[in-house]
Amino acid sequence: MRKCPKCEKRLSPFYFKTACKYCGADLFYYHFDERLAQDAAKAAAQEEKVQRLLGKLPLPKRKP
Repeated sequence: MRKCPKCEKRLSPFYFKTACKYCGADLFYYHFDERLAQDAAKAAAQEEKVQRLLGKLPLPKRKP
Protein backbone atom coordinates (compact mmCIF):
# COMPACT_ATOMS: atom_id res chain seq x y z
CA MET A 1 0.00 0.00 0.00
CA ARG A 2 1.11 3.50 -0.71
CA LYS A 3 0.82 6.32 1.78
CA CYS A 4 0.40 10.00 1.17
CA PRO A 5 3.52 11.81 2.42
CA LYS A 6 1.48 14.73 3.70
CA CYS A 7 -1.61 13.26 5.41
CA GLU A 8 -0.28 9.68 5.86
CA LYS A 9 -3.55 8.14 4.62
CA ARG A 10 -3.35 4.85 2.78
CA LEU A 11 -3.78 4.84 -0.98
CA SER A 12 -4.48 1.85 -3.15
CA PRO A 13 -1.51 0.37 -5.03
CA PHE A 14 -3.61 0.92 -8.16
CA TYR A 15 -4.12 4.65 -7.48
CA PHE A 16 -2.14 6.21 -10.32
CA LYS A 17 -3.19 9.84 -10.06
CA THR A 18 -0.58 12.40 -9.10
CA ALA A 19 -2.60 14.13 -6.38
CA CYS A 20 -3.78 12.61 -3.11
CA LYS A 21 -7.53 12.16 -3.12
CA TYR A 22 -7.78 13.15 0.57
CA CYS A 23 -5.61 16.25 0.91
CA GLY A 24 -4.66 17.13 -2.68
CA ALA A 25 -0.89 16.94 -2.15
CA ASP A 26 1.11 16.27 -5.30
CA LEU A 27 2.52 12.78 -4.75
CA PHE A 28 5.31 13.07 -7.30
CA TYR A 29 6.75 16.46 -6.38
CA TYR A 30 6.29 16.30 -2.59
CA HIS A 31 9.79 16.63 -1.02
CA PHE A 32 11.27 16.72 -4.53
CA ASP A 33 14.18 19.00 -3.50
CA GLU A 34 15.22 16.67 -0.68
CA ARG A 35 15.13 13.60 -2.94
CA LEU A 36 17.14 15.47 -5.58
CA ALA A 37 19.83 16.35 -3.02
CA GLN A 38 19.97 12.70 -1.87
CA ASP A 39 20.39 11.54 -5.47
CA ALA A 40 23.18 14.06 -6.02
CA ALA A 41 25.01 12.82 -2.92
CA LYS A 42 24.70 9.20 -4.10
CA ALA A 43 25.96 10.14 -7.56
CA ALA A 44 28.97 11.96 -6.09
CA ALA A 45 29.86 8.93 -3.96
CA GLN A 46 29.60 6.61 -6.96
CA GLU A 47 31.71 8.97 -9.08
CA GLU A 48 34.40 8.97 -6.38
CA LYS A 49 34.45 5.14 -6.39
CA VAL A 50 34.80 5.05 -10.17
CA GLN A 51 37.63 7.58 -10.11
CA ARG A 52 39.49 5.56 -7.46
CA LEU A 53 39.05 2.40 -9.53
CA LEU A 54 40.28 4.11 -12.70
CA GLY A 55 43.26 5.51 -10.79
CA LYS A 56 44.37 1.98 -9.96
CA LEU A 57 44.26 0.76 -13.56
CA PRO A 58 47.48 0.86 -15.58
CA LEU A 59 46.56 2.99 -18.57
CA PRO A 60 48.79 3.07 -21.66
CA LYS A 61 50.64 6.33 -22.24
CA ARG A 62 49.47 8.39 -25.17
CA LYS A 63 51.87 9.39 -27.90
CA PRO A 64 51.78 13.10 -28.75
